[in-house]
Amino acid sequence: MSGLEILAAASGLAIGYWLVSVFLSTAKPPADAAPEDAPEPDAPHVVDIGARHWTDVLGVPADADEAEIAAAYRRRAAEYHPDRGTTMANEIRSLASERTAEIDAAYDQAMRQLRRRPTPGSRE
Repeated sequence: MSGLEILAAASGLAIGYWLVSVFLSTAKPPADAAPEDAPEPDAPHVVDIGARHWTDVLGVPADADEAEIAAAYRRRAAEYHPDRGTTMANEIRSLASERTAEIDAAYDQAMRQLRRRPTPGSRE
């Protein structure tokens, strides 16, 4: 291999590296800039499932028993768990995290409502 060929290969690698770094670089905020939407550190994390009913979030009928609700919860939580997409972009992982929090809130709401249901032998 001649010197000219080595020089051409080295310059090609350098130009390729430069192009990749230019096109794949992202603008990063300064280290001292605080995020505008950052929650207060002492504020409790409350998830509002909005207008959706827990039956819509979990995909079960309203008269489902505890076993059906728990199975639907486990299925949905596994489906949307943020750790399942470790190779995905941070935006997708944050959406999955929000969806998981919504599923958790729907499950809590379903369990509270299930505890309030009258049992077959009760006097209500």
